[in-house]
Amino acid sequence: MGESILSNEKTKLEVARQALQREFESTFINDLMPGILHNFANPLNGIMGRSRLLERRLNDYLKKTNPHDPEWMDPLGAEQTRLLSDIASICKESDRFFYMFQDLASKFYAVADRRLDQINLEDLIRNEIRFLDFYLDFKHEVKKTVKPAGDLPFVYGVLSDYSYCFSALFRDAMGRMKRGDRKELSIEMVHTNPLISVSIEDTGAGIDNPADDADSAPSSMPRRSDGNFAYIKTIFDEYGINCLFEGMEDRNRITIEFPVTKK
Repeated sequence: MGESILSNEKTKLEVARQALQREFESTFINDLMPGILHNFANPLNGIMGRSRLLERRLNDYLKKTNPHDPEWMDPLGAEQTRLLSDIASICKESDRFFYMFQDLASKFYAVADRRLDQINLEDLIRNEIRFLDFYLDFKHEVKKTVKPAGDLPFVYGVLSDYSYCFSALFRDAMGRMKRGDRKELSIEMVHTNPLISVSIEDTGAGIDNPADDADSAPSSMPRRSDGNFAYIKTIFDEYGINCLFEGMEDRNRITIEFPVTKK
């Protein structure tokens, strides 16, 4: 009897913890993350602005001082070089931090955007790839190649739908490549009116009949080995987008055909 009561209390405790976790997670993207990014942006802009201003002021000061008192400045030549190098490094790192911040902000903007609108596929795919560099395995171990078509027309859809789909496709590829020695991911875009074709290839473990899994909408969470094909196909079907999943001898290929937005 006592064990039953303890088990019941433990179950209630776990349910309470999960409920509060879900409540917190439900506010993360739409409510919390915009505030986090906004609060990070203000000091970051200040650091970038002040570091560039410091670099200009020091260069101007040294230019004015050298001709007037060369004997005083000569012994400081090496120190002057180090000082200028340090400031240049601060500027470079603050710029790098800004671009990483932009990648993070672009991702959270994309997953929160539920408007039906025109979408630039190349920008979206490049943003997704840069965001995935926050996964350290993806950043350091996977060789990434993006081959754009150049001047692609827009496609039509909800940005968050497309962002979630491409994110899942790339993360599935990461999972397939995890245990392999050769880790290569390539994305190629081709525009053949009235379609834009996006080909995603990875060198991971072979796809097991993904087309069969994708033919019907999922009724429950898929098994880990199933990947996200069924979910992705369900969303893309809504926009008239065709998907072809192919498991080949040395690589996998996923071809996605997007109808071009009519102007």
